[in-house]
Formats: sequence, C-alpha cells, structure tokens
Amino acid sequence: MAPRLLHYSDIENAFDRPERVGRLAGTIESIRDSETLVVGTGDDTAPGALALEQRGRQALDFFERVAPDAETFGNHDFDYALADTRAVVRESPVDWVSANVRVDGERFAGVDAVTTVDRGGDRVALVGVSGPGISLPPAVSVSDPVEAVRAAVANLDTDPDWLVVLAHTGDAVAREIARETAADAVLAGHVHDVTRDRVDDTLLVRPGANGRVLWDVELTDDGVTATRHAVPDGPLDEAMAAAVRGRMADTGLAEVVATVDEPVPRERARCLRGECALAALATDALRWVADADVAHVDTRGLRDGPPIGPDVTVADLRGIAPFEAGVFVATVSGSELRSLVDESVHPDGVDGRDFEVWTGQFSGIEIRRDSDARETEVLFDGTLLGEERELRLAVNGYVVYTDEFETVGPEDVRELHGLQYRAFVEYARGVDDLTVEPDGRIEYVDG
Repeated sequence: MAPRLLHYSDIENAFDRPERVGRLAGTIESIRDSETLVVGTGDDTAPGALALEQRGRQALDFFERVAPDAETFGNHDFDYALADTRAVVRESPVDWVSANVRVDGERFAGVDAVTTVDRGGDRVALVGVSGPGISLPPAVSVSDPVEAVRAAVANLDTDPDWLVVLAHTGDAVAREIARETAADAVLAGHVHDVTRDRVDDTLLVRPGANGRVLWDVELTDDGVTATRHAVPDGPLDEAMAAAVRGRMADTGLAEVVATVDEPVPRERARCLRGECALAALATDALRWVADADVAHVDTRGLRDGPPIGPDVTVADLRGIAPFEAGVFVATVSGSELRSLVDESVHPDGVDGRDFEVWTGQFSGIEIRRDSDARETEVLFDGTLLGEERELRLAVNGYVVYTDEFETVGPEDVRELHGLQYRAFVEYARGVDDLTVEPDGRIEYVDG
C-alpha cells in the first residue's frame, strides 16, 4: 500500500465550535488506516476565543484524541508567551518539526528539523518550515525556508523515498519551496484559500482555515494525488466535541449575552469589499466603550466563522478579533482622520486581490466614495468633515503599533479602555438593543 497523509491546517477558531472540531477529528478517524500519516501545518493552537482563555492549551484535546504524526509552527502559535507555546509542544503527543524557527540561535523548544516515518514500506521525511514575514514575536527568528529544507534533508543518514514539506508560509514562498527543493509535496498553511495545484512536478495543497477541509494526499509511483474531504459533512467524534464543549462552559464562553433578529455574517471577505455588518459591530463596540466620536478597526484582524446569532454568546463576540489588543483613544483633526480613511482603502487591491479593498472600517462617520475618480468625502454629523475639527478616535492596538496605518502611532494615544475582545462583550451587554446591520456608513457614488 502507498503512504497517505491527512493534512489539516489553521484550525484557529474551530475550537470555538465543538461540533466543527469534533467533525474534523471524526473525519480523520474515519479515513485513516495503518499506512496513514496525520499532519498539521500551523495555527492549530490559536487564534480563537477559547484559545485566548487557555493560552493555546485547548488544542491538547485535539492532539491527544487524533495523535498527529507531525506538526509545525504558524505565526498564531506564538500569540501568547513563548512559555505557553513551549508547554503545548512539551505536553502534546506530537512530533513538532521546524527547520528554521529559532530563539537565541537554537531551534525553538528543541524540536527536530525533520522526522522520518515508515509507511507502506516507504520512508517518508517530514520537514517543517515557517515563512519569513508572518508576524512572529521579536524574539523568534526565521531563516530562509528553502535553504532550511535543503539542509534538513542533507543531514539525514539515508535518503528518504518521499520528501514532504510542512510549510506555514505565504503563497510565493510555498511555490519557491516546491520549485527549489526536492519535495514531492508541499502541504501548506497560513493562506486561508483552499488550494490544490502543481508547481513543476510538486503537489501544493492548502486546506484553508477553521477546520473546513481535510486533504488526503497519496504518495504513489504513478504520482502524488490529493483528495478533498469536506469536514462539515464528516462523522462527529462526540468525545472530541464534548471535551471542547466542557472547556467552553468552564470558561463562561457559552453564555448568551444578547440576541439579534438577523444573524450577523462573519465573512471577512465581505468587509474587505466595503461596509459590512461584522465591521459595524466591531467599530460600534469600540466607539461605545471608549465614549469616542469615531472608531476604526483593521479589517484583516476580523476572523471568519459561522454567522453570529440569533443567540449571541461570549465566544461569538470574543471570536470576532481574538487578540490581546487594547482599545486606545487619540485626539485627531479632521485632516488626520481623512488620512486614516485614505490609508484604509486600496484602489488597486492588496494581498493579491484585484478589487478595491478596505483594510480599515469605521464607526461614527459616513464615507462617500467615487472609485472611478478615486475621490472620497467624509461626513461627520451629516456635514463634510472640516480639516481642523477635533475628534476622539478609538482604535485597537494593532492600528497604533503597526506601520500599515501611519496616521495614528504610540505617541498619539492618551487613553486605554481595556482589551478589544472584552469591549465587544461589554457593548453587547450594555446596549438595550443589539441591532447590527449596514447603515450606509460607506456608500459608493460612482458616476
């Protein structure tokens, strides 16, 4: 029999939905056999509402239930302290592999660069790498992944029959690994698009995010093939779901704090195209908590998931952007706010998208956009915003400390109003009517 690999990645907030992670475990168990390897390619401990509460340790239930053969590091596996990540590595029954993630010059947590496993009479080498530029903590360094793969293979005592790279990288880097190394397959995470492609003769697959897809990769003399399995249609591992359900209840995340008439879609892609209900909820919450005139969030920090409601839980709200970012207030002029609007819209696209992209969203102002002329009007209280008008602007910590939005920096903020993910819950508890719907805050007026 030929070796097989079952590939998951970027589980992220699947842990906030016990049935989803239960079906991922159930799907794996239903199709694995003695010749099967189970592997993950990062961001399988965070982010998520439950992950925030348990510092990534909620993933131990999954690792213990499924017993993967190998796992590598994604950027969100370092969302918490390095000690938390080390604890998960130490306590999980998984061979973590990474050829290029280091702290103080040593491979992080002492993991091996490569592991080799015998399956189907063949020797399969699994090398783990992470990509440069994936927002790791300053203490963590990443060397060139192509060179790291080559070095890891060169240090093996004997040549493997198959080389499989577990890569948490952007698309360009994953394709470079496929072209420039001897890999028979590159199983990749980080990019949330579901992908099955070939780069020269090397298979490249991505299962996307949140436990929706599982790839079944077969290594045969006739070629490397991949079969896609839809996890929501798979069998439920009730024990796995029950374990996560118990953690949700113990942490208070299952508590219902509000209701909405219409479920709120949680599709970040909608928000990147303009006004959306999810961004309206997030920005309205920041403005309310900080008693600000205007609020802004980074759209790419919002997380995908199932619609929120009609019952709205703590997990639903914290999962909108489950990061430990503060809610800051800065006093800005009308001119500066207009600059922030300009920084939040990209007429020529971004991240490979070929449409006008909104990477920032607002509450408290109305935006009238003529994309043909590439002109924008900003209104406050129904009138054009004057350049000298002073406004209290609420933003999250990412906006303050990143170079993506240059208008507001650390030197501009004067107040801190707690953490953003808690602000979402405070807002839902505090308002009499949680009405969440587009209200015309971004309007296109193309001629």
